[in-house]
Amino acid sequence: MAKSAQPAKKKSAKPTTSPTPSIEERLARSLAQKPQKHAEEEQPEVNVGDKVTFPQSDTVYTVTRVSPSGKQVDLVLGGTNIERFRVNVDDLDLLTRPAPRHPPKPAKPAIDIEAVREHLETAQHASIDQLSGEIAVLKKYLRSKGLRASAIDELDSLCEATEKRWAAAIEEILSSLSD
Repeated sequence: MAKSAQPAKKKSAKPTTSPTPSIEERLARSLAQKPQKHAEEEQPEVNVGDKVTFPQSDTVYTVTRVSPSGKQVDLVLGGTNIERFRVNVDDLDLLTRPAPRHPPKPAKPAIDIEAVREHLETAQHASIDQLSGEIAVLKKYLRSKGLRASAIDELDSLCEATEKRWAAAIEEILSSLSD
């Protein structure tokens, strides 16, 4: 007779009862696993300039370079040319961290008040002299055209008002400098 076209069923490879692993097997598995660090045990991030030491050593090194991963550093022994390269951060104890430097506040510049006063008075005199000269030429031109005297007097009051404004401006500037 011919055999059927269907394959024969295989027996299940799973045992019906699961034996508990022995103590040796559990110990081997737990030793093979990496110990997980707790959050409080993790080493703080190390930066360039930090002072570090090796456990059970009094030698203090300074970090000169930190790898991009942050897991290795280069160290230098201060005052010497002794360097250590690619040291694992986990092998170090962090001693001190240098205080961050704040940029110094710019000092208030010393102002020579007499020099400022001279400069202001020079500018005032130059401005008033130029304005007075231009107004004198303008007044002469307007008189030749037959303009009323009251309109020409307005130009004189403009000169006086400008002199008063200059005096007030100089006084305000000098009083703010002496504060």
